[in-house]
Amino acid sequence: MKDLLVQYAEYNLWSNERMFVVINGLNYEQQHKEIISSFNSIYKTSFHVWRSGYMWWERFQHGKNDGEPKDNFNGSIKNISDALFERDKNWMDFISRSTDESLQKILSYENLRGEKFGEPAYLILQHVFNHSSYHRGQLVTMLRQTGTEKIPSTDFIVWARLKK
Repeated sequence: MKDLLVQYAEYNLWSNERMFVVINGLNYEQQHKEIISSFNSIYKTSFHVWRSGYMWWERFQHGKNDGEPKDNFNGSIKNISDALFERDKNWMDFISRSTDESLQKILSYENLRGEKFGEPAYLILQHVFNHSSYHRGQLVTMLRQTGTEKIPSTDFIVWARLKK
């Protein structure tokens, strides 16, 4: 289990780095252009991916959502991507230091509505990485709507082939 999570963490960083090379190269108007999606701009979608990963990190470290980026955050997309990469590296380090046994432990936490939950750490980590993949897919669609033509593949199998 740990080996697979290490791979997912490495893949997540790799694919985010590839995606944000393109996103950081967009102008302000393209980054903030309103596009119909879960979050209505590339900026807002990027912020959501960073914010949600940050909240899960805080839950793992402190059992709560203290200090998460707030909705009134007004930093640049570069600020977001830098913070996202740092968090991705933290996940890699965390999983590398974990054991299969520790990844089975139940993490108790509260969601943003104050509801209490508890799941094994490995399931939450799978969720974190799947959540990022889901929104990267949305970002690809949004990039196409800005006229961006050169969008790198972020498929897991592409990463796996490069690792051979």
